[in-house]
Amino acid sequence: MPPNLSRDCRWAVLVLLLITAGFGGRTLASDPALIAAAYKEGSLAVYGCDPPQTPVYVEAFKKRYPEIKVTTYLAGCWQIYNRHVAERSANKQTADVFFSLEDVLSRMQHESLLVRYQSPELRNFPESASPNGMDFLRVKSLILGFGANKAHLNGIKPPQDWLDFINPMKDWQGQFTFYDPRTSSAAFSLLAAFYQNFGEEKTVAIYQGLMKVGAELAPTTPAGLAKMLSGEKPLMFYVVNNHYSGAVAKGAPIEFILPTSGTVSLPFSVAVLKDSPHPAAARLFVDFMLNEVQAIVQKADEYALRKGTPPPQGMPDLASVKIMPLDVEAALKDQTKLIEIWQKATGIR
Repeated sequence: MPPNLSRDCRWAVLVLLLITAGFGGRTLASDPALIAAAYKEGSLAVYGCDPPQTPVYVEAFKKRYPEIKVTTYLAGCWQIYNRHVAERSANKQTADVFFSLEDVLSRMQHESLLVRYQSPELRNFPESASPNGMDFLRVKSLILGFGANKAHLNGIKPPQDWLDFINPMKDWQGQFTFYDPRTSSAAFSLLAAFYQNFGEEKTVAIYQGLMKVGAELAPTTPAGLAKMLSGEKPLMFYVVNNHYSGAVAKGAPIEFILPTSGTVSLPFSVAVLKDSPHPAAARLFVDFMLNEVQAIVQKADEYALRKGTPPPQGMPDLASVKIMPLDVEAALKDQTKLIEIWQKATGIR
């Protein structure tokens, strides 16, 4: 594109090029007019709580749409929420689009912080990818299971169910890591699933069992994974399936154990934000996440939700996995109570 053209002329030429040339011969993930409008805006701010993978998606987006300058803020799901709310309160909104787990997005939905965008890519997804009454769209899903480093167990039998922690084995002493539901959406979702499916008494007993065997509170799931891989803490209260598959692909002798009571499914979703400074670029990013990113998701050993995408390496088809019911809306209403239950059970403040 000649550098002496005005920005308006440049994006007008882009419209013509995109329509007549099919954007370099590749299948378009978006309408050419939307791409041109996003180019005219020229910027995009993505807030995401999937630090290992979000940068990969962003880099792919920048390569596909080089005229759009992309900035990111990556942290825990509730951390990116807190930052966004603080910026809006100061009338300094930066974020255009959120990529997060659904406890945060559900809260944002009820606070009217999202806007509806029904991507044309949804025709390639199951109906569940667009939850009823919600303005976010599901991109991928993760599941949790016990993690065990078989090379360092030394005859220790790993757990087979969450309820095994009510009467934990003595051999588990000092072998586990676990995670904080105050900062981790996955840990909070699991806590809520326990409470909704097992009741308060058994939920408390599970976490008391963890403390009885001296489980270590790890700052993040990757930190727990590193300790499992090294053998320092060969068992994880849960490992996320993408971390497991990625480690196995590198030859790690670890096992992913699906609890017999069922596991938790954690859909990652994307949403355009209310008052987005760059709404066209935000919608373009949503389309991209539902199109080209699906191949990236599958290659990273995660459950891509686009129809016809195979499951991650070494993992069953998602439809065959026993999933514990989880009412996210009820969990959010009970959030303070649930955290108090967890603190009471663990003694952690």
